[in-house]
Amino acid sequence: MAKLQAVIAMTLDGNIPSEGEPLMEWVKSDRMGFPYWQEHSTRHLFPGYPLVDLICEKDTSVPSTVFHAEICDKESVGLLRGLSLYNLIDELVIFLIPTVCASPLSVSAHLPSGNWRLVKSKTFRNGVCRLNYCRILQ
Repeated sequence: MAKLQAVIAMTLDGNIPSEGEPLMEWVKSDRMGFPYWQEHSTRHLFPGYPLVDLICEKDTSVPSTVFHAEICDKESVGLLRGLSLYNLIDELVIFLIPTVCASPLSVSAHLPSGNWRLVKSKTFRNGVCRLNYCRILQ
């Protein structure tokens, strides 16, 4: 079965970074940010992607297929919510941006429940921390 990874950018308080946040721009453009994960995925998911179709595609795809969802704005938080409701996420990559944003748009409220294991972490010189989690199957 294929793997689905959600690559998320969020602030210390669990929100979407504010518009124009320099560190968010770094995550979106640096070769160690979102572009790295885009290059290592097979299929890109977008807000509004039909989740019922995704369930069928994920079950019938070859194991080397990697579905990729980037969560960094209002529309993509809706995608995260749907992916979490259907327990479709196998891997979380969280870019933790060292700011606090009084945004009403929470990412952490829509993170998938379950048991997760931290498999890797890296702190970059600009203070951004990348946390890689894999779902622990029960």
